[in-house]
Amino acid sequence: MKRQGRTLGALLALILVAVLVGAAVTLALALHGDIEIIRGIIPKKTAGVLVEFGKFSASSLVVRGTVGDVYVVKANVSGIVVKSNLPINVSFENGVLEVYCPIKEGIIGKRNICNDYKNGTVVVEVGGELEYLGIRDAVGEFLVSAGVKRITVRHVVGDFDGQSWAGYTIENSVGDITLHASDHVSINNVVGDIIVIVPPDFGVALNAEDVVGDVKSTTSGNNGTIVVSISNVVGDVSIKG
Repeated sequence: MKRQGRTLGALLALILVAVLVGAAVTLALALHGDIEIIRGIIPKKTAGVLVEFGKFSASSLVVRGTVGDVYVVKANVSGIVVKSNLPINVSFENGVLEVYCPIKEGIIGKRNICNDYKNGTVVVEVGGELEYLGIRDAVGEFLVSAGVKRITVRHVVGDFDGQSWAGYTIENSVGDITLHASDHVSINNVVGDIIVIVPPDFGVALNAEDVVGDVKSTTSGNNGTIVVSISNVVGDVSIKG
């Protein structure tokens, strides 16, 4: 009976964590101007065709504060090409390219300009390999297939498809996650199902704590070991080779 009580208590605690993570992400995005609680999250206008915002030579990329789908893809281009049908801003400094939606001050507070549109899309074409990619404070669907060594995702709402072989850190997010891991993986405070795919004949050193859902690992091999750390997750976890 005591053991059942502890199990039930842990389950309730994790459910509370899930609710708090979802509320915290939503509140953070609202306060940042990425969504608007007062006006709602339904955009007014349909975004048009993709427009090129420039070509850059950068080693790192940060996408933040976007409201719309984000694609960071491998392409036959020189450097990095940014395209979007949203009124985004692009800045480049010290080898770091930042792509973000502008925030406008209003009478009732800050407002993310991209939130005025539906069907918004940001496409970043990458010709080589990035040292780092960061995505944060964003709402939409996310796909990454470009060459990247390390990827960090924080405070996002929406499914994430990491097709790039890389190391990953994902925190405080709501949505299903699929990623291809060639280096250390750290996932914390996530509501959604998680699939981690490692290279063939690689093993996994899995540390999974406080997961409400099934945890399955079917990897084995002698070519190397990928460390996967997962904690505070509501959803199923699957590790595949």
